[in-house]
Amino acid sequence: MNVLAVISPSLKVLFERVGKPVVVNRPNLFQSGGAGAVIACNHVGWADSLWMAYAVYPRQLHYMSKRELFNSTLSRWVLTQGGSLSIDRADPSPNSIKTAVDILQHGEIILIFPSGTRSEKDIAFKRGAATIALHARVPLLPAFFQGPKQMQVAHLLHRPAIRVIFGSPISTADLPIGKETTIDLTRQLQAAIGALRLTEETRLSAA
Repeated sequence: MNVLAVISPSLKVLFERVGKPVVVNRPNLFQSGGAGAVIACNHVGWADSLWMAYAVYPRQLHYMSKRELFNSTLSRWVLTQGGSLSIDRADPSPNSIKTAVDILQHGEIILIFPSGTRSEKDIAFKRGAATIALHARVPLLPAFFQGPKQMQVAHLLHRPAIRVIFGSPISTADLPIGKETTIDLTRQLQAAIGALRLTEETRLSAA
């Protein structure tokens, strides 16, 4: 058992004191003992990955993190304990993809930001999330994060609203493996996350 698994209950309490989190359409697979899945979400800052981990609790969330973050011994230990997997985003190796697929096939959950970078705008998605989910034969789960880009001490006094909204899973179980399939899955994924964004923007404008 890693360090994160031990301290997760305390972290959950802490998160609820620095924000007002709401998780919408939380899938049943997030229950203990659930199946593997690839969550694909918009990416606005470093805080969104932490709130996604909150949303899947008590399951542990794994991350695909850029290789450069693992350069120092300390950061490598912290990232590994936090469930991160090293990947060269410019040129993903077959080995890193195989590692992710193995983890998924053992029933774990991986978060991937298909935009490949932080952005509040719609940009073309990369095919990595679809490729990994397809090879692992696990569902792609679209998600949308609405909240601050980072956590601040001031949030203890003025807790910001946090919303994590999940869409319907996109099945990969019976699809042929190949580039055309990953292109189609990526298009479906971008459309699904775009729809979640639109729904949330409509809700906020009507509030």
